[in-house]
Amino acid sequence: MKENRFLYAARFIACLAVITIHTRFPGKFGQVIDALARFAVPYFFAISGRFLLDASDNSIAFIRMRTGKALLKLLKITGIVYIIHLIFSLVVNIFNQMSVSEWLSSKFNFAELTNFVLYNSGRFIYDGSYTFDHLWYLFALIYVYGLIYIFAGVLIKWYKGLIGILLFFLYLGMLLQTYYPIRPFGINICTWFVMRNWLFVGIPFVLIGILFSDHIREIKATLSPKELEKWQVSTGYKAIAGLVFGIVLTIAEIGIYGNKEVHFGSLFIVISILFMSECRIPSGNYIWRIGKRASSNIYYYHVLIIAVIDIMAQKGIIPSLSMGIKPLMIMAICVILFYFVPVYFEKWLKMSSSR
Repeated sequence: MKENRFLYAARFIACLAVITIHTRFPGKFGQVIDALARFAVPYFFAISGRFLLDASDNSIAFIRMRTGKALLKLLKITGIVYIIHLIFSLVVNIFNQMSVSEWLSSKFNFAELTNFVLYNSGRFIYDGSYTFDHLWYLFALIYVYGLIYIFAGVLIKWYKGLIGILLFFLYLGMLLQTYYPIRPFGINICTWFVMRNWLFVGIPFVLIGILFSDHIREIKATLSPKELEKWQVSTGYKAIAGLVFGIVLTIAEIGIYGNKEVHFGSLFIVISILFMSECRIPSGNYIWRIGKRASSNIYYYHVLIIAVIDIMAQKGIIPSLSMGIKPLMIMAICVILFYFVPVYFEKWLKMSSSR
């Protein structure tokens, strides 16, 4: 399959968007950027679904084969990333005069286990050393892949309806947070992870990706090359319009009920990007390269970079960064560390070996 450069570029932009959630720009501008950035993780889920079952074979055996391979790969990645974050947390907390036993008991107890199992959050995956639970995405995706593997037969028949049901409850929950904040399971629904988890975000957006994959495969199978070109042009304009609508809707939502974990507009943005990716929209000469090579590591480790910068500023090693500069600085550091440094190192190795 020919690589989709537009998706790589979009993934890079989405990773930068996540950084603006975890280190915000100041004022109203920061609030708007934060809200618009909420498309990013649903987009990651949708892309995971887009290429999970990208074939005409809908047999249970094929679904389990593809999902099983993806799950094993994801488990390896998650294990490595999680261990690195655990080591960072342990080192920082030891320097902050916390004993190993205190660290273990604060992170790994029944209450935190409950939050982790139900919501993919809690001190299992974050603490005071780095204060954002961005790793929830990896664990939620493990849940989704596992459920697809187990219920492959059900998926074939009911996944379209399941998308609608889960999205309904996701956005109902978001509205309840503002207008009628109930306490399911003794936890206020306004708590960020009650609605933002594997069930209400992970499953529906992965299934949206699978549905989109089925739709595109059907389009390409039924249209002639000329008809496909016309479809790409007309769909490209519609997708761009959908993207603009999603952006405007998200900004309008801020004025109505403030920031949410996933806005209505985020759904339109994600779907529009998926369609734009099939319409030969230019992705530049460099952005897609950075997205292909560095976006995963930017997402996995940007929170640790934020934590290191904060610690150095608190210790007086570096000056404190203003809210207007800090997000841009974190972006620049991430791109340098995860793209330019590896590229330069590889070139240096090639030059050394050719001598």
